[in-house]
Amino acid sequence: MLKRLSLIFALFILCLFSCDNTKNYTLEELEKNHYNSLGLRVDPALDAEGYKKIFDEFQNLGKDQILNRLSVKDLELHHASFGLYYLATAYAVDGDMENALKYHEIAAEHYLNPQSLLKLAELNFHVRKDFVKAYEYLHQSLEITIEITENNRSHPVAKNGKDKAQFLLQELEQMGERKVFDKAATRAQLKETLSPLMDKYRALYGLGARENS
Repeated sequence: MLKRLSLIFALFILCLFSCDNTKNYTLEELEKNHYNSLGLRVDPALDAEGYKKIFDEFQNLGKDQILNRLSVKDLELHHASFGLYYLATAYAVDGDMENALKYHEIAAEHYLNPQSLLKLAELNFHVRKDFVKAYEYLHQSLEITIEITENNRSHPVAKNGKDKAQFLLQELEQMGERKVFDKAATRAQLKETLSPLMDKYRALYGLGARENS
């Protein structure tokens, strides 16, 4: 009997370690999660309704509430990406532009978040007047948005920032035509860098490679 109880106890302890193998992460760890080095789980089948649920989950929260959501166990990669995007937005609402920029850069560069990429395009266009960087960030955002939405204009990602993206695209194209910046050289550079970036995005979020992309 004692031997049997010992075996049951051993199995119970083993289950505790094997059945609860998820963990939660600190904000600092998420900040350094370049291309998902932490190995957060990924939902490659996330559809339009799934994105809407993420947006609904985060968009009306304050900083502390967002941080609580980001610290949950078994955090999924899309939730981390858009959680950081909304954290940046919350800082902007509070007037803390330093942290707003910090988290948009993290979401854009580490998670390839299309909405934070758009924010960086806006920043470089309106504030820094770096039109080459604005053009690059904008086209990165547009390409990833197309990848996510498959040109479905009613998709939540397509609707978020659509007017701002269209305005920037129109203005930058016209400025390029007026030689305000070297659009031809910028497009040539994008031709070299955008395809590898999209391959990285698809690998990061578990999507299949597209032909002729």
